[in-house]
Amino acid sequence: MAEEVIKYEKEDRIAILTLNRPKSLNSMSLDLINGWIEKLHQAEHDPEVRVVILTGAGRGFCAGGDLASLDKLNTTEERRQFVAQAGMIVKLIHCMSKPVIAMVNGVAAGAGFNIAIACDLCYAAQGVKFIQSFANIGLAPDCGGYYFLAKTVGLAKAKELMFTARPLEAEEAHTLGLVNDVFPADALREKTLAVARKIAGAAPLALAMMKKEINNYGASLEDTLTYESMAMAMLLGTEDFQEGIKAFAEKRSPIFNGK
Repeated sequence: MAEEVIKYEKEDRIAILTLNRPKSLNSMSLDLINGWIEKLHQAEHDPEVRVVILTGAGRGFCAGGDLASLDKLNTTEERRQFVAQAGMIVKLIHCMSKPVIAMVNGVAAGAGFNIAIACDLCYAAQGVKFIQSFANIGLAPDCGGYYFLAKTVGLAKAKELMFTARPLEAEEAHTLGLVNDVFPADALREKTLAVARKIAGAAPLALAMMKKEINNYGASLEDTLTYESMAMAMLLGTEDFQEGIKAFAEKRSPIFNGK
């Protein structure tokens, strides 16, 4: 089942993971959650992949938890395990060494909203709605919503969006810093792929170190400077750095191999 609910394609050193439950707006059943985790692991360890794109089939990106699946959880422990397993998706996105881009083609509600903003970059189609929909059904945020939303928009705005479950259109989400850019629906894929291709041409080791430290936002200046010196010391000894110098001197694009 995991093979059916998450499609895994590769193009130009980019892995495209497509949630494939379009009839339910790609809501998160246990099969979809487990498939998503499996494919993220696959992308992380695939030597041909340098960037990962997440998107949804049909009219939705991800409508959050599948209500039928949630209603079948009979015990507190079953419910905790389901939510914790869903949270693993966000942890993998955050911790994997490769940049992850959300390509939000349709509604991103509940956990779908939170997973989209957990990605390193987020691009959305015009008019797409982002909804912290938990309050509408008597629930509270999961999949890192408390962590990512407040860090991006501030406490007051995060509380407003969570308490009211007010839908945000992509354009407002862009204004708030939740979305990097907004494109016409028919241009979203190619525009997102263009960004991904640009990133895929960069040095993988440098990207991994950038992502790790940026995700440690809030560290002290002393700790940041220590990390920078250690990272630069390592990167200055790589083949990629030598290739970068050579390409600069020869006035050509570098070809990085991740070594």
